[in-house]
Amino acid sequence: MFGYVTPLKEELKVRQLDLFKSYYCGLCQHIKKDFSNIPRLTLSYDITTMAILLDATDPQRVKLKKQPCIISPRKRPVVQQSKPLKYAASVNVLLSYYKLKDDYLDEHSLRSKLLLPQLRPFLQKVPSEFRFLHPIIKSNLNKLQELERSKNFSSLDEIADPFATLVGTIIRKYPYTTANKGDLYRFGYALGKWIYLMDALDDLQKDIENNSFNPLYVLYYQEGQSTDELFMTAKDKLEFSIFSLGASCKELLNKLAPKKNRALLENIIIYGMMDKYTMISKKCNSCQSCKNKKAKTHK
Repeated sequence: MFGYVTPLKEELKVRQLDLFKSYYCGLCQHIKKDFSNIPRLTLSYDITTMAILLDATDPQRVKLKKQPCIISPRKRPVVQQSKPLKYAASVNVLLSYYKLKDDYLDEHSLRSKLLLPQLRPFLQKVPSEFRFLHPIIKSNLNKLQELERSKNFSSLDEIADPFATLVGTIIRKYPYTTANKGDLYRFGYALGKWIYLMDALDDLQKDIENNSFNPLYVLYYQEGQSTDELFMTAKDKLEFSIFSLGASCKELLNKLAPKKNRALLENIIIYGMMDKYTMISKKCNSCQSCKNKKAKTHK
């Protein structure tokens, strides 16, 4: 879906990377079991990370089984019979449907137009114990869509709040954990806000070219400004928030005191998230405003 919350492979031990893949493949299998094959096309790294976090609140070891895959015939370990992955499968399908719907309304995306009717019937297959997720996701994304439509917001905090609230609520509402619900919500809120801001910066140039909504354009564009100059302005405005949200996630992870998966989660939050920001922020490295800023810095 977004794909911003992933490990930094170079800093992972082989067994930790294999563990992430086991959860990722496990999410794919849980989607297949509860929803069938078509929704597996929406598989998300971000939702995999959410499942790993939720599973880390339970000390019980995961069950692994080697299974083949349609993409890779070689058998690999896959997490089995996991409540966090079962929950994540429903989150993945619901969020993916509404993301496709938003993409179609905003960009008239052909891919979204084709996938929406394919995915819609599966909304009815959400297991009964997780049906509370649907109104939570729908209502918060409707709030976000209304803000984007009206452009009636004055700050990034305001426009990012519905999506941040959505992620925080989804993580807090996971029913099978004894972890502190407040800390789970705050972690999810910070992560959701970070994802929203990253997505806005990453898509800025594409959104301008497609005449699509982007909060950074609404808030920071000045007449006569080039896309490169706007990118640089937006990056400068975002940087403190990006770093502070990452620091909040790290602090809240420590408070949650994971009972397993700690090294993997720390890699994702400390290294993976920063690596994604570095990659996106370098999109502007060749523009003249960046060159000028570097020249001033080295005088």
